[in-house]
Amino acid sequence: MSENTSENPVSGSPPESAVPWGDRLPVEQAKEWEAVRPGTVEWMLTELQRERAHRRRMDWVHTGLQAFGSLLGAGTVVAYIWVATYFLAHDAATQGAAILGGGTAALVGGFLGKRYGDRR
Repeated sequence: MSENTSENPVSGSPPESAVPWGDRLPVEQAKEWEAVRPGTVEWMLTELQRERAHRRRMDWVHTGLQAFGSLLGAGTVVAYIWVATYFLAHDAATQGAAILGGGTAALVGGFLGKRYGDRR
């Protein structure tokens, strides 16, 4: 590179005196947008507010679905316990233990696999 910092080493790119759009202050950007199309800044602020409200609603939906999944999983474990006690009452303890242990292990494995898979 040369010692002169005003030279632009890449041909075809804008000179350094031209400020890139992303380096301008927000107030300067807003003035330019309003000059090009009046009402742009108000529209952008409205869209940002709508986006934030949408994200909040989606967070609530996600939380509700997680709670529903946890309740469904707990209900399934209760059903496994109920079936296992039925087998135990009919002198089939081995089969009841297999149903309770295998079913619960598969359910817990599925929940843990899903939760750890989401972390990627």
